[in-house]
Amino acid sequence: MKNSRIFLPLSALAMAIGGLACEDDVSPIGGSITKGEASISIDTTIFNLNATPVINDRYDARSGALMLGNITVPEYGDLNCSFVTRLLCATNVPVADTIPEERIDSCLLSLYVGSLNYTGSSSAPQQLEVYRLEKQIPSDIDNNFVPTPGDYYNPRMPLGKKSYTVSNLALSDSLQSVTTGVTINVKMPDKMAKDIFREYKENPQIFQWPETFAKEYLPGLYVKSTFGNGCLANISSLRVSVFYHDFKTTTKVEDGDTIKTTTPDIKSVVVFSNAPEVLSSNHISYVMSDNIKDRVAAGETIITTPGGYEAKFNFPAQEIIDKYKDSERNLSIVGGLSMSIPAESVENDFGLGIAPYMLIIKTSEVEKFFAENKIPDNKTSFYAKYDSTNKRYYFSSLRSYFLDLLAKEEITDDDTEMSIIPVLISTEDVQSGYNTVTYVTQCVPYTYYPTMTRLDTKNTEIVFTFSSQVID
Repeated sequence: MKNSRIFLPLSALAMAIGGLACEDDVSPIGGSITKGEASISIDTTIFNLNATPVINDRYDARSGALMLGNITVPEYGDLNCSFVTRLLCATNVPVADTIPEERIDSCLLSLYVGSLNYTGSSSAPQQLEVYRLEKQIPSDIDNNFVPTPGDYYNPRMPLGKKSYTVSNLALSDSLQSVTTGVTINVKMPDKMAKDIFREYKENPQIFQWPETFAKEYLPGLYVKSTFGNGCLANISSLRVSVFYHDFKTTTKVEDGDTIKTTTPDIKSVVVFSNAPEVLSSNHISYVMSDNIKDRVAAGETIITTPGGYEAKFNFPAQEIIDKYKDSERNLSIVGGLSMSIPAESVENDFGLGIAPYMLIIKTSEVEKFFAENKIPDNKTSFYAKYDSTNKRYYFSSLRSYFLDLLAKEEITDDDTEMSIIPVLISTEDVQSGYNTVTYVTQCVPYTYYPTMTRLDTKNTEIVFTFSSQVID
């Protein structure tokens, strides 16, 4: 354990910040404590967190990304993904009342994969099957949920089957240059299109609320990967469209004669889609490679996604408190507490990278945190974005956590046992006057891409800042 401490006179701090604020009336309050010896301590210590990788084979997979496909990476392992989803229905489809049934042509399921939103080879051949769910998916669903055939769906009656790749090589050069992704179109039964329009016409009340729609008409879809290896796609949107035809008439004059031509005019309407408001979840099957197991056995701290290894450690709270109390004099004020952990990706030939964010959270609160869709509060949970320049995760706001520990008569294992979990953080910027304030809006387990992160927890840097003063 290495440490260094810098002491600064309090007057130096005052000079540094004196130009930031100015008041016409200066209050004498506090003048009595300006006499005496004062200093600011910045204590930088290198800790070995003694982090222990632990297998997490059960986790929340409702990330919003619908994952489909299979990949095998020697350094990483085997990953197989399918998904289930409820659907958000259009509350009203006016053309359902006006289009005769004989003009209803077909039904199409469209799965959109954004540009480069996949892992592996875009030209790897894949195949999927789509099934109608026959019962509600559970509200406490996790990555291990697999719809059982004969119970949740009829394996002999797929709604559709499709062989596909996520490559856009089949498009023209001009379309390749402007396209932002690939759409996988899966033809559904023509009867399904007619049934949907009929239901909108005869029972419009079913479509007024997602829960009613799911219980009384369509519990959801199961999209299953059935063939192929080498590509894992992130499906950002799913839509069910009904195609129908109208007629259009064109008129032209030839040799003084007026000629009218009537041709079918193909149109479509989106009736169902996935959305954050409705439940969806990935079934993720990950078989870890011997490479990762051997690295962990040799003492490395490896974290993988989706699922696999997380890590646990005991935060060195007592050591920091002891340093603080050893230096405590008449007046001490905690300025800040931060921690940074060096990290890098695990070498591989498949381009698997590093987790973009890490969450540090009290181990006892992990399950409740994700079940209740909480966000980091900087008291018992903290997040950091990976700094690719300095190759580390920097957790900057541990001050409130430390103050709570400082106020305790006794610090228990529950107070200091922490888990390190890869997450995806969503934020929103809000303009406040001349400043932009960034708020965290979502924190979910990272299931978007397979990643391998090696944490150098033996060289964790903790920086503790506090001021102290002896009053004459």
